[in-house]
Amino acid sequence: MAQFFKASRTNKQNNKVIKHCQIDKLDHQARGMLFHQNKPLFVEGGLIGEVLDVSIEEDKKRYKKASIIKIHKASELRITPHCQHYQECGGCHLQHIEQSAQIEIKQQGVLSLFERFAKYKPEYLEATLQSDAWAYRRCARFGVLYDKKTKKVQMGFRRSKSSELINQQICPVLKPALSQLILPIKALLNQLQGKAALGHIELVEAENTVAVLLRHLKPLSEQDVQLIIAFSEQHQLQFYAQSSPTTITCLTTEHQLSYSLPEQDCQFGFNVDDFLQVNAVVNEKMVMQAMNWLALNETDQVLDLFCGLGNFTLPIAKIAKQVVGVEGIQKMVDRATENAKHCQINNAQFYQADLSDLNALNAQWSKQEYNKILLDPARAGAAECMAFVANKKPTHIVYVSCDPVTLARDSQLLLEQGYKLDKLGLVDMFPQTAHVESMALFVKNK
Repeated sequence: MAQFFKASRTNKQNNKVIKHCQIDKLDHQARGMLFHQNKPLFVEGGLIGEVLDVSIEEDKKRYKKASIIKIHKASELRITPHCQHYQECGGCHLQHIEQSAQIEIKQQGVLSLFERFAKYKPEYLEATLQSDAWAYRRCARFGVLYDKKTKKVQMGFRRSKSSELINQQICPVLKPALSQLILPIKALLNQLQGKAALGHIELVEAENTVAVLLRHLKPLSEQDVQLIIAFSEQHQLQFYAQSSPTTITCLTTEHQLSYSLPEQDCQFGFNVDDFLQVNAVVNEKMVMQAMNWLALNETDQVLDLFCGLGNFTLPIAKIAKQVVGVEGIQKMVDRATENAKHCQINNAQFYQADLSDLNALNAQWSKQEYNKILLDPARAGAAECMAFVANKKPTHIVYVSCDPVTLARDSQLLLEQGYKLDKLGLVDMFPQTAHVESMALFVKNK
């Protein structure tokens, strides 16, 4: 039976329809691919073997992008999306695919990227680190917009390929404690006198509470503050108001936000605006795997680059002789230092350095000897650090990546410097999305 889709918004000049085209393969972002007029054509939501009618949205010099109008022949992998907002929301892109198939697609994407960018084809992947497919996300940011016509506040994620907000009711990938707050918070915002001067809102589930961070562009009135306090007491929240990028005030009784890694007996304090791994279950598995791959012992001198709050550093310090963590953001360095003290760890030191700046690699911490190194960079990767890492000649290098393209690129230098890729595995931190995280272990060739 033919299935119909609501076409995405397109410019009038780009609304050419291609009928009965067949998807040949998927790219690393799980988009359907075929060739049309000697260009790769990417179809969001298309699956291998499907026969579709599509509408061209972009026609660039080297590629085209299209959206599905009609499915004539559906793949056996296609399922009914779970979320009512799936067709319009820009958050999830893979809900039309069963989770095990999502993982297989991501695995193939990682392998193909290594072959393309690192000029090396791994023989196999380690078992994927994964969690439940739903209700896994412990933090989220929603857009907030005041509609002058209706005089109502809209709150939700962005529409796919748009700056507009959807009319968010639920979000099934969020932890239930967060998803069930969406409608009550939206109602609260519409009661505020200052509702026309709000920015965005963030929700975070800590171990001991749920925290809310509201960005406001003008001072909140006393009446608004009292409304927020009453709402927070009703829902047992810690509520923070952010008047500028550097000014955050807790409007309620404040307790230290925290999360734990029970296996390593480590607790991490964090602030409401700190970076946090969104999937707690996968994070625990990821830390455990990194420690196992490093093959830690009590004589190790370990360097943890892009260390954040000490998510890897502190568990490693429980075993190694010494660990040095380096992070670009000073407040994260301060927090990691506090976390080490709280956990009674005295063999971990933390330093601030911009690791994209080669001059930073001449600091005192960089002159120490390290026999094992862990990296956990942002999506941009760690290109500037790779020569430094290789020159330290560690026996083990664990690279935790949130973009397989930059991991494959950065791996090339290590392979050229006599390291071999010993292990490679997928880290499914974001089920239902095309986002791919992975972990690689490099060891020195004997």
